Amino acid sequence: MIEPGQANFITRDALLHFMREYGEVAVRVAEQLSRNYYTAYEGIRTLGLTNSPAERFAKLLLGWSNTSNNGEPLQVKLTLTHEEIAEIIGTTRETVSRLFSQFKKKQLLQLKGATLIIRNRAALEKMVNS
Repeated sequence: MIEPGQANFITRDALLHFMREYGEVAVRVAEQLSRNYYTAYEGIRTLGLTNSPAERFAKLLLGWSNTSNNGEPLQVKLTLTHEEIAEIIGTTRETVSRLFSQFKKKQLLQLKGATLIIRNRAALEKMVNS
């Protein structure tokens, strides 16, 4: 999980019994599994088709800031370490640190404590789409 959350576990038999008894639950479970599969597929496809670590990093930042803010800088709570970000985009911690520095110099992003500010979403999108 990227954001704080809670996970609860139930036995397989109990879940299957519950879904047999309440068909609507089975449909909702299937819908959620489908969404999860699609999200994973898109993530893998994106990483596989993106050439450079900078593109993958920009894509990750855009994914975190997928809401519109009427042209204002977008703020994202950064809960991951550079090592964890590196694992997500398939590179090293050192590369992630270097990318943060480069993106800050280009004024694409800004860090204020644990808050990441996306200052130029359009430039990130151009980087990903080029």
